[in-house]
Amino acid sequence: MNLKYQYDIFVISGGSGGLKVVDEAQKLGKRVELADYFKPSPHGTQWRTGGTCPNVGCIPKKLMYLTALIGEIRHELTATGWQGVESHSKHDWNILVNKNLQKLAGFLLLELI
Repeated sequence: MNLKYQYDIFVISGGSGGLKVVDEAQKLGKRVELADYFKPSPHGTQWRTGGTCPNVGCIPKKLMYLTALIGEIRHELTATGWQGVESHSKHDWNILVNKNLQKLAGFLLLELI
């Protein structure tokens, strides 16, 4: 038998649960293999390891919601007397999506290495 393909645990799916299993098993010194597959969406979206939640689910949703909320709060700050806050500055959603969400996906992947 080829030892190259012998593992203590073989995890199917790189979602949050699968990644946690890999992380904990590696801490225990286990040989672990992870298999993950995704098909690009009709819009061409390509995920990274991490499953729905960090790529297109709850984490990006919460980050986008918080970003919009911060914009609204800035308007309220000036209305309630805060100074030095620009209430009409612009926000670039492309920076949020392309830099921050990619950084998050990369962080999750680095946790496995």
